[in-house]
Amino acid sequence: MKVNHNIAAVLANHRLKTTEKGLAASVGRLSSGYKINSAKDNPAGFAIAHKMSTQLRGLEKASDNALNGVSAIETAEGALNEVQSMLQRLRELAVQAANDTYTLDDRQSIQIEAEKLQEEIQRISEDTEFNKRSLLDGTFDTRAYSNTDGVSARLISDSVSPGEYQFTVTQAATKTYISYGAMNTAAFGVAEDVAETGKFAINGVSVEISTAETAEQVYGKIREAAEYAGVEVSEFGSAFTFTSAEYGSKWDIDISVTPSSIANALGLDTVVDGEMGKDASLKLIVDTNTAASTSKFKNTASCSADGEFVKITDRGGFEMTIKVENEKYQDIVGSTSASLLGQTATVDVKDFGYMSLQIGANENQIMDVRIPDISLENMGIENLNYLTHESASRTITQVDNALSFVSSVRAKLGAYQNRLDHTISSLDVADESLTSSYSRIMDTDMAEEMTTYTQYNVLQQAGVSVLAQANDLPQTVLQLLQ
Repeated sequence: MKVNHNIAAVLANHRLKTTEKGLAASVGRLSSGYKINSAKDNPAGFAIAHKMSTQLRGLEKASDNALNGVSAIETAEGALNEVQSMLQRLRELAVQAANDTYTLDDRQSIQIEAEKLQEEIQRISEDTEFNKRSLLDGTFDTRAYSNTDGVSARLISDSVSPGEYQFTVTQAATKTYISYGAMNTAAFGVAEDVAETGKFAINGVSVEISTAETAEQVYGKIREAAEYAGVEVSEFGSAFTFTSAEYGSKWDIDISVTPSSIANALGLDTVVDGEMGKDASLKLIVDTNTAASTSKFKNTASCSADGEFVKITDRGGFEMTIKVENEKYQDIVGSTSASLLGQTATVDVKDFGYMSLQIGANENQIMDVRIPDISLENMGIENLNYLTHESASRTITQVDNALSFVSSVRAKLGAYQNRLDHTISSLDVADESLTSSYSRIMDTDMAEEMTTYTQYNVLQQAGVSVLAQANDLPQTVLQLLQ
């Protein structure tokens, strides 16, 4: 028997410490609910679980991103619903104004309502926002840049891949114009008793003219009639020049003045210059698969023009609209120096500008949303004329084209929403499955852990009892010393 070293007590104390350590770990797992409370509990499991945690948090935020994307698209689609309703009203007014049972005053009332509707459509295009990000002004559309003044890319379909597209301008769009001789201002403003009365008519809009009126008054009437007819008047005093408000070959100017003496006094009996408007035209530079060729047009691409807009189409849904107009043409009527004829232009389509939604937990897991510009100009309805039968009839077609455009944009937005709905469902399923795997690694099985806890608890109580008895063993030595 030994006194200095109580081996039994040392062994009991060692076992008790081990039991206490196990009991503390079990209590920690029970109180936190996690099997792994620090890296030392399970180094490999700890690393795997925290990588899963990173993915889980990313998936949850990606799902929130997709929901925000749905909200943004719903905002845009709701605004387009109102635009479409106003376009329907504009078309209804055009059908009404095309009926010749209405007077000019009636059509002026129709024109006023139409202009207010146009103003509201433009306002919606500019002011529709989500979280202070504009939605309908082209902010989230494909970026395309031209290297030539007077040439710009307007509408680009999703099938147009990024790169440079080259073409030669074979004809820039022009406006119809007619120039007459100088007005004899002295023929007007004479005494009323010798005044002569006549009629000036332009594209179906007519006004009464009297030589008793001053030259300025007569010019004002002619300008007002021309404005109703969709024609601009300039150069009062030296000559009359009438120019169509729109570009292209379909915009005619028909002027008649009676009697001939009034026409002579106005200078409208002799045409000095004039030309029918022309539609723009392009010659595409196609990809010849050589190092020198940079244009991405294929030899299957084709063009169709309407005024200053040239639509280029190809297989696979390729569609690009180019606007080609002589910016200086209005300043120098008929001047060849202002022409874009023969110029080679490049439109560079970029791979950015979309609304990119981060719909995944990792890099480049995105969805691009394109929302084109819904402005009046982009829809081709910035100049709508309801004041004559002919112009109102043309307006029906213009508004029909705008309605078709808005419908296609709304259909695309609806497709985006459906895709995002499926994306959200997929993200939620992935989150659910990954959470289950994470739980298997990290979460405590409470029933199993309670069994372990009970075991350690009993062992601790037994260890304390044994240690107490082991501490009493050295006292037996006293009996040998008696």
